[in-house]
Amino acid sequence: MPGFSLYSNELSIEKKIALAEYLWKKYGKDLAADSEIDRLLGFYRKEILRSYELMEKFGVVTECAMCATEVPGGGCCGAGIEDWYDEFVLLLNLLLERKIPTKRLKKKDCLFLGTTGCRLFARHHFCINYLCSRITDLLSPAELTALRAQSGKEIFLCWQLERILRTRVNNSTYR
Repeated sequence: MPGFSLYSNELSIEKKIALAEYLWKKYGKDLAADSEIDRLLGFYRKEILRSYELMEKFGVVTECAMCATEVPGGGCCGAGIEDWYDEFVLLLNLLLERKIPTKRLKKKDCLFLGTTGCRLFARHHFCINYLCSRITDLLSPAELTALRAQSGKEIFLCWQLERILRTRVNNSTYR
C-alpha cells in the first residue's frame, strides 16, 4: 500500500487521485466484475445522464456557464472544491471508465471544472445538489422539484456504491 491511509480528508487532491488510481489498479478488475457493483453502476450511469438531461432542458447548464464566465465573482465551482472529493468518488469515475482530470484549466476554478461544466462523471453530493438563488429563481416550482428529485436519485446511488466500495476494499477477499 502507498504511504497514505484510506479515507483521509487531510490528503491533498493529488494524493487522493493517486490513491484512487492505486485502488483501481489493485482492485479494479474485481470490483468491476462484482455483480452487485456492476448492477448499481448501470443504474447510477443512467441517473447521472438523466440529471444532465434535466439540467440542460431547464437551462441550468447555460446559466451556470454564463455565471462562471461573465459574472464577476460568479461560479460555484471555485478552487478548493476539489478538496471535498475522496478517493471513492474518484474511484467511481474510474469504474465508470472516465479519466480523472489532473490539470486545472483556470487558477480560480475547481480542478475538475471544464469549459462546459464538471469533467467528472461521478460527482460530490454538494456538486450534484447545490442550486444557487440564480438557478432557483430561474426554475419553475415543478422544474425545481423534478431536478431535486433527480439529484436525490443520483446521490442515493452514489452513496450506495461508495458504501459497497469501502466495504469491499476494507474487507477485501480480492487480495
